Amino acid sequence: THYSDDALAIRFLVTGIWILDTLRFLFVCHFLYYYLITNYGIPTSLLYMVWFVHISISKSHPLDGILQVITSTHTQFSARR
Repeated sequence: THYSDDALAIRFLVTGIWILDTLRFLFVCHFLYYYLITNYGIPTSLLYMVWFVHISISKSHPLDGILQVITSTHTQFSARR
């Protein structure tokens, strides 16, 4: 495969991105389950934020930007090969 030619740092970077993206997906699933399943029909539950929202607001946006830059740079570099 083409991945065997990648440097070890790139492999670790891709693994880290994969883990972070998986965690983010799980947190979003928890968020949706909490509001759409557990508290369905309870409008007062919207007054309280799930713990993930507090983390997401402070940490997610800078991380998203960094990951998008890394991904787009790697995609452009791979396309030139």
